[in-house]
Amino acid sequence: MDRYRQKTPGFTLVELMVTVAVIAVILVIGVPGIANMKRSGDLITTSKDIVAALNFARAEAVRQGVSIDVNPKSGSWANGWQVELGGTAIREFEAPPTGSSVALTIGSAPVTFAGLGNVVATSCFDITVSGSSAVRSVPISPSGRVTTCNADCTTVADPTDTDYDPTKCD
Repeated sequence: MDRYRQKTPGFTLVELMVTVAVIAVILVIGVPGIANMKRSGDLITTSKDIVAALNFARAEAVRQGVSIDVNPKSGSWANGWQVELGGTAIREFEAPPTGSSVALTIGSAPVTFAGLGNVVATSCFDITVSGSSAVRSVPISPSGRVTTCNADCTTVADPTDTDYDPTKCD
């Protein structure tokens, strides 16, 4: 009777169940990693965007020899920010990705660069992404130098703090 049984192409139920189990394990392991990678990317992108705006404002202040401001759009950094000359926007930056938060922790808006490239008042931005404990700060020194750090503004701005680590800055 075996000689009459024809072999049919396809999968057995056991093979199908093993395949489904392997795919489920890969998804359980992979999805959280992908989500963490996206949050990390959003954090870095947002910090680079604010650094680009600040460096652009500083360069324009030096180039034109006048004060240039960086202000939040519509009164909130969550809406994006703009570089202004005398109250007129000369460049606008989009809002950070959903879940990202930009806060001017030290200093107050606007961040003003004088004609020599220095800032009127030192400032520091804290950037966070919901679902992650990671934080990046963007401190601005009195000379107008903009850096990014893998710590919050209070740690970076206070060298007497026991957690202060200057190597956290890029």
